[in-house]
Amino acid sequence: MKRHLDYRALIAVFFAITLLVAVGCTTRPQESETLNMSGNHTVGDLYMVTADTSSSGFKYNDPDLSPDGTKVAFTLDWQALIPGGVLPDVPPLIRQLAVISKEHRFGAQLSLANEGAALIDLDDYMFMSGSAQERMRPNVDWQKGAPRWLDDDNLMFWMQTSRGTRLFRTYLGPGFEPGDGLQAEMIYREPDDNLDLNWMFWEHLSPSVSPDGRWIAFSRYGHADADSLHLATQQSLYVCAVPDPGEAADAIIQVTRNASTCDAPSWSPDGRKIVFYASLDLSGGYDGYYTQEIFTIDFDTTGYAENNVVELNNNLDRLTYSPPPEGSNFVVRNQEPDFSGDGSLIAFVSDRRVPTITLNERNIWYIPADGSLDPQLLFFTRSDDMAPRFTGGPGRELMLTSSMGFPTEDLDQIWQDTYDAWAVADPELNEMQLKAEADAIREELAFFEDVMSHIYILSNW
Repeated sequence: MKRHLDYRALIAVFFAITLLVAVGCTTRPQESETLNMSGNHTVGDLYMVTADTSSSGFKYNDPDLSPDGTKVAFTLDWQALIPGGVLPDVPPLIRQLAVISKEHRFGAQLSLANEGAALIDLDDYMFMSGSAQERMRPNVDWQKGAPRWLDDDNLMFWMQTSRGTRLFRTYLGPGFEPGDGLQAEMIYREPDDNLDLNWMFWEHLSPSVSPDGRWIAFSRYGHADADSLHLATQQSLYVCAVPDPGEAADAIIQVTRNASTCDAPSWSPDGRKIVFYASLDLSGGYDGYYTQEIFTIDFDTTGYAENNVVELNNNLDRLTYSPPPEGSNFVVRNQEPDFSGDGSLIAFVSDRRVPTITLNERNIWYIPADGSLDPQLLFFTRSDDMAPRFTGGPGRELMLTSSMGFPTEDLDQIWQDTYDAWAVADPELNEMQLKAEADAIREELAFFEDVMSHIYILSNW
């Protein structure tokens, strides 16, 4: 796209990068609801952590901020930061892991690498499958997801293996350089992994580390073979102790009953509760897999000493109630909950507005941590909004991903900067010509709405 390359050169020469604040939403609400809007998203202070462009439509998802607040780990399409060696056989399906500094980035950046992002380049891994030793090539063969910081130097994530997904950790502390080969260490090995016959595929997903760094919560389910996900056993939440580096956990401990869906645990700041989403059969409901609500359970270590068994669904509390609109068969999905830093709020993703407003799929909502009030909109756009993660920063700072593209206020500023830059560069241009140049750049960048998903920081909402 030659025009876009010209724009990048233009901003390199003429644009002064400035901080932008006060951004909001341009969706058209029904008359029955009043939405506080500005720009193309909810009112608040918003900036982009990633701001590169690609007509291939790279997706940057699952962000997590390191405890010291300086680094963001996330997932990405492999083409955005191409790994060394042999490339994946099926390019669209392989997702990699990367880290980037938490900075405000403005305007179209040259590339993710130009923004300082580093690929988490994993070395080959020897995986014991029954009595056979298999060589895994993480960057080429296996999906990865949900990176979560164990501490400032160690990252946890799930990675696919020949026996299902497993949790791994890798070291990103002092001495880590982009392009370094990194060792992946498995956090827990299923007993079935040692069997040659009559074994199950087990999936370990959505890891979350407790505030004291002692426990990992995750979801787990099994199925009979790689092509039988529709026959999968029910899902539930488990915890395990964080193992020492180079070691694996001795045991995992089930903390919820089985349900059709039970996923995405996140800890309260005091480590005493776990919030998650689940289908209604978790608590005896009849709706099975379809409706998904937000729940909490109490986390109590007192029963862990004997046989690694605790009371399941300990003080289970349902926080959301999402019946379909009257006369509609639409089923609401509430997902990806996260506690605020002070423990007073829970943010989550929901598609509950889709039946009544022309939005794409999901937006971000919040409720009091005790579920005492109905959900309220926190962040909404004309696109898909996901993965809310409170950072603990000022103004109820929240990290999220969205396919909204460049904020309207950024586009306004880029338009003005382009106009001013051309006025200086070529005094012969008249006002109509200057506007045409600025309009072309704005139109170019507006293209990326619903093409890419980026990482954003929202505060003061």
